[in-house]
Amino acid sequence: AQLSGGQRQRVALARALAIDPKILLLDEPFGALDAKVRKDLRAWLRQLHERSRVTTVFVTHDRSDAMEVADKIVIMNKGRIEQIGTPAEIYNRPANAFVMGFIGPVNILPSSANIFQYHSFAPNNSEIFIRPQDIAIETGASSNTVAAKVQRLTHLGSEIQAELALPNGQLITAHLSREHFDKLQLEPQQQVFVKPKAAKSFPIDFSI
Repeated sequence: AQLSGGQRQRVALARALAIDPKILLLDEPFGALDAKVRKDLRAWLRQLHERSRVTTVFVTHDRSDAMEVADKIVIMNKGRIEQIGTPAEIYNRPANAFVMGFIGPVNILPSSANIFQYHSFAPNNSEIFIRPQDIAIETGASSNTVAAKVQRLTHLGSEIQAELALPNGQLITAHLSREHFDKLQLEPQQQVFVKPKAAKSFPIDFSI
């Protein structure tokens, strides 16, 4: 019987560890596997590493691989190191726009966008970066919200993705929990009110 892709990867890693290496290099080991197998292998590899304690360099373009497996992440862009840190440090304190974009989806808005009119994030740039989960949605207006219209709702399992149009036509994406979605009872074309919970800006990088 033939081994599945995930089984072949497990066998290959076990063989590599059998010689008791001082350092192990894994170059895109999960690249050809589907999402569920990748997730299972990430958990398996993490457990294997905790038992063996072999220093491992894991090369990947997949942020889920990096965030779930690594103790420390080195993010590179065109051969240049952009940031080194733990998964929590990378997520909470991204060094620049490239790193923030690598870690997950992000809305990139001009500092003049309607959603920021009642908030000051002291931007160093003309652009402000806000994660979908950092956009609060309400069905009633308050003093620090702006109107938006629901364009599309996408069910992503435990989360709902809402595509929203601001008054000036600017589109933004927000993520909300299923519990919050059920409470709001959102529908396409419904008017809602939004505000940013957190946002980031970065100095302009003039390097080539």
